[in-house]
Amino acid sequence: MFVKDVYINGLSAISAQATFDESFLNGSVQEQHEAYRKAQDPDYKQYLNPTASRRFGRLIKMSLVSAQKSLANAGIKMPEAIITGTGLGCLEDTEKFLSALIESEETLLSPTAFIQSTHNTISGQIAMMLKCNYPNYTYSNRYFSFESSLLDGILMMADQSCKIVMVHAADEVIPNVHSILKRMKLWDRGESIQQNPLKKVAFGEGVVNMILSAEKSAASLARIKGLKLYYQLPDGMSVQQMAVNLFQECDVQADDIDVLIVGMNGEESSDLHYQSMITALPDATVLTYKQLFGEFFTASAFAYWLGAQVMYTNTVPAACIHSGELKKKNKHILLYNQFRGKYHSLCLLSDVEI
Repeated sequence: MFVKDVYINGLSAISAQATFDESFLNGSVQEQHEAYRKAQDPDYKQYLNPTASRRFGRLIKMSLVSAQKSLANAGIKMPEAIITGTGLGCLEDTEKFLSALIESEETLLSPTAFIQSTHNTISGQIAMMLKCNYPNYTYSNRYFSFESSLLDGILMMADQSCKIVMVHAADEVIPNVHSILKRMKLWDRGESIQQNPLKKVAFGEGVVNMILSAEKSAASLARIKGLKLYYQLPDGMSVQQMAVNLFQECDVQADDIDVLIVGMNGEESSDLHYQSMITALPDATVLTYKQLFGEFFTASAFAYWLGAQVMYTNTVPAACIHSGELKKKNKHILLYNQFRGKYHSLCLLSDVEI
């Protein structure tokens, strides 16, 4: 899909790394020895009323704080739409509700945990905090959850129904859910970042908030030039052809790609797709990120955060560099994510001056 004049004007992320204060970009990489990559909590007291925040689950608090910061970075007070992508929603509150249901033997219990556990409560709480009465949507579409929300935001600007859209990605993990994933052999514990960076990365959690605008401003970090999603590649289509199709729509060549950001997670059969893309772009600097943030349904949102930051600051931690070196000026950055050969997403970020 070809898009025009969609700018990333504000960003904020909370993750297992120091992304909220952005010291991560200067090389502050945190090693974690837990079974999964747990997000670093910011000082909520600086952003939220302590009394009100007591009733919020951790994912809601991270989302509210991230939304505030991205709006401030963009110099915007009110978005014209709020769109959230989440794979599993508010697990902490879901667990509270189900535990209370069992303990009360399915009799009378407080509805608070249930209300806070629904997937769309994330967007709803952001809207209530901002007193935003504009469109409010939530997408829960497995590994396309974030991309679906991003695509909706782009389409809303394409049909001129709004000019400023907040796109949000949020997922958390709790011990019980991680144990279930491990028992089902859906995801195992990752190893040390230093010992084996891309050997079956750990499960993770985090939030990313992005302010999209149809107009360029002094706060613009990058421009979204093209986006394509494929649920399983059509017969006869290779990973390379998928990229060529995007390049043709965006009027760029493979040689124009300065940086390639891929979502390698250590699964050999899955990472073969990434290797094919790396081979197709031999001159591009290759960055990876899931060994630092973890794998989860909306982990691909961190590729957008990283790509926009690299475009704007031209800095990246050495731990993210898979091969090559950053150029002095990066004009085009390609983001490629897929999960087990099914959920393929390609996005082209370009310099705002192009």
